Amino acid sequence: MKYVVISDLHSNLESLEGFQADLKAHNPGPHTKVCLGDIVGYGGNPNEIVDWVRGNCGIVLAGNHDYAVVGKTDVSYFNPYAKKACEWTGEVLTPENRDYLASLPVARAQDGIFWAHSSPFEPEEWHYIISRYDGMENFPHFSERLCFVGHSHNPLILEENPEEKVELYYDTELSLNSGHRYIFNVGSLGQPRDGNPDPAYAIYDDQSNTYQLRRFGYAVEKAQQKIRAAGLPAFLSDRLAVGH
Repeated sequence: MKYVVISDLHSNLESLEGFQADLKAHNPGPHTKVCLGDIVGYGGNPNEIVDWVRGNCGIVLAGNHDYAVVGKTDVSYFNPYAKKACEWTGEVLTPENRDYLASLPVARAQDGIFWAHSSPFEPEEWHYIISRYDGMENFPHFSERLCFVGHSHNPLILEENPEEKVELYYDTELSLNSGHRYIFNVGSLGQPRDGNPDPAYAIYDDQSNTYQLRRFGYAVEKAQQKIRAAGLPAFLSDRLAVGH
């Protein structure tokens, strides 16, 4: 089975359209699409993004922004830009899409893989996995060989060998080692923050035992215009062009 894994779409329709074009051009063949959450927040097309996820993804999780807009998590730690986007998104979401977001889990084990928006350790506390130390803390909290996460908007790979030594990589292609365990952060489809404005998504093939992170360009200016037209903070628009 091949899995196409996306996370942190953040209401960015133009990025989603770019993803669909890149995936079609890459032609991975039969696959299951997985969405690791933060479907909404920040961008200008929340309903269109939720509708697409509902119709196209076989495994779907909620992120902190998804829970925030439906009142299922505390937003006191959100910065003012995120709070503004959360309030606006909550106002424009359809009742059906609100109910859908509220129904989603933040983590689940399926197909022998642990899927989480933020982390296996206390998944509803929204911890980030961004370092080797974070890997050391999180590997004991799932029993599966593989774990996929998003949330930080920064793609990375953490590998644990049979002696429980953890290494961190930023590789975009990897052949998995037998007997080793992995945490993959697939980055962000809708708002990259690793200094590269190109959105990211991952393809995992359990037959060839390979992982690939793909990047692509998209109509950034159009996405920026929609954010400004919605009256959302300019910061949310500006950051799309720089990937921070």
